[in-house]
Amino acid sequence: VYYHCYYIVSLASELEPEFFYPYWHDFATLINNENSYHRSIGLTIIANLVMCDRDCLIDTLIHDYLAHIDDEKFMTGQCCVKNLTKIVNNRKELKQHIIETLLSIDEKSSYPEKQKELLKYDILSVFEIIYDTIDKKDNINQFIIKASDSISGKTKKKAKQLRKKYNI
Repeated sequence: VYYHCYYIVSLASELEPEFFYPYWHDFATLINNENSYHRSIGLTIIANLVMCDRDCLIDTLIHDYLAHIDDEKFMTGQCCVKNLTKIVNNRKELKQHIIETLLSIDEKSSYPEKQKELLKYDILSVFEIIYDTIDKKDNINQFIIKASDSISGKTKKKAKQLRKKYNI
């Protein structure tokens, strides 16, 4: 029941974010909850609400939000990264800060190497979605090239796909 309720609220907040926006602060408190499932719920719904964030509430939350790239639970870290495209697509002025954070995953992440390399797959997926909107691509291209030698087969395959797609 719990999962299904989350699934419905997640989908509803994606389709009708204005309905949920008055509860922004309630969802924002979830991202620092002791329960990792609650943190993931908060991360997802906040990302959904950025679309209608007329008060720019994400600006005061972005540091805490991005900190979950190195959450104690790997799945919550993945949830954070996967939802960043929603934020970048709706708040262009945060794009560079988010990109820099993603590019510094090796320094910011305390996950074991296998998990860190798997997280890079999700980062590559974010880069693929925003690649054409980025002016300076040198650092992203270097990230993609380096990921081509990843120990994660999934990440390596994605990086090679992007190298071919973008002629890197």
